[in-house]
Amino acid sequence: MSSYRGRGQQKKIPRRKKSSKDVFDESKEINVAVKTGDVLVGANSVLKEMTMGSLKLIVIAKNVPEKEYQKIKMYNNCLEEPIPVYRSKNSSWDLGAICGKPFWISTLGVQDVGDSSIMKSV
Repeated sequence: MSSYRGRGQQKKIPRRKKSSKDVFDESKEINVAVKTGDVLVGANSVLKEMTMGSLKLIVIAKNVPEKEYQKIKMYNNCLEEPIPVYRSKNSSWDLGAICGKPFWISTLGVQDVGDSSIMKSV
């Protein structure tokens, strides 16, 4: 029994499997926040509510127009305490489907996260 491993044979290293608790599922967390918390839909309502100071998180779709994204960032920088902005991996169509709406959603404003753990991602 020799310990020689022929050409191309390498020692296999067991990989650590990720548990479902380690993986952050953005879609699931947004859906839970919409169902159990208080969420505003749309850029205009988010911009209005930013001045009130009751938002905890802003979620922006990946395909939002750059002009709209810069407008939100500009308003956010003017606040005393800036609101965390999360750029989603989902498109606006996907955000609409996640929220259970039959239309595009470019921006979400989270006032209350409910049972969601979406704030841990920011």
